[in-house]
Amino acid sequence: MAALLQFAAMARLAALEAIRRPVFLLVALVSLGGTVLLPFLLNYTLGDSARIIRDSALALYLTSGLLLAAYAADEGLGRELRRGTAATVLAKPVARPVFFLAKAAGIIGALALYSIAALAATLLATRAGASDIRLDWAAQTPALLALLLAPALAGWWNHRTRRPFTSAAFFLLLIFLLAALAIAAGFPTPLDHLTFPANFDWPILAVGALLFCCLAMVAAAALTLATRLSVTPVLLLTAGLFVFGLMSDYLLGPRLATSLAARVAYAILPNVQAFWLLDALDAATPIPAAYFLGAAAYAAAWSAAALAIGIALFQRQEIT
Repeated sequence: MAALLQFAAMARLAALEAIRRPVFLLVALVSLGGTVLLPFLLNYTLGDSARIIRDSALALYLTSGLLLAAYAADEGLGRELRRGTAATVLAKPVARPVFFLAKAAGIIGALALYSIAALAATLLATRAGASDIRLDWAAQTPALLALLLAPALAGWWNHRTRRPFTSAAFFLLLIFLLAALAIAAGFPTPLDHLTFPANFDWPILAVGALLFCCLAMVAAAALTLATRLSVTPVLLLTAGLFVFGLMSDYLLGPRLATSLAARVAYAILPNVQAFWLLDALDAATPIPAAYFLGAAAYAAAWSAAALAIGIALFQRQEIT
């Protein structure tokens, strides 16, 4: 019971520490702001605006999530190891595996909150730019207000209370985007007059949930690398690992029948393509529950293997 309470407390602190980093807020604002502004940039695209906005927003979400996972892993573990602050915690009766896994849970929790905000922004942007004739201002206006009001109110709150600006701005941005989603849900679409729930492309959430599973794998790999490397190598190696995982079917697929090395590499590399199911959205085909559960189980197993390697490295690391 004591270990569970320690785990919960350290995971909560790890999540808050990740969100309080200025880089976390900066990447989130750039990503969410870019998503909300996509309807202005990609409107009037001869019938493909909704698809282009949706695909671009999800790609932006995955890319920014990878950056956040790698940076949060280094800040949450690697920097503490280099500065010696981890030794202060581990000097208490805290087991190293509990400490390491709590860091992982906290980082994944912070990514989950970011994912909720990113998917809310994606739903709003996809609806706002669904028509090639005009924007849906019932979705676009509250989304833009969320981007403007969150930093402004967080700055006022910081000035009055001296509480951290970055975490306040992020949480307000999350709340305001969800509120914008609720406000837009009350208005029909301007041309087809679709009302709730048909006025949003809800299958995006299923694909977004699969991409979050992929981001959890990124966090596990980045945290394992952070036991030995600094932020730049962690970011480069993690990005390279998942880019090769995205191309593994193309690069290794033809060689699987003839090469043992190709089969081993294919088993080790993360199968990112299994989570990038935009074709299901194009075909308006719901993702089967069995597929979703299988993909989630694969992500959990791959993450568990990566974290097990990280624990083994962390156990053998000299901490001063």
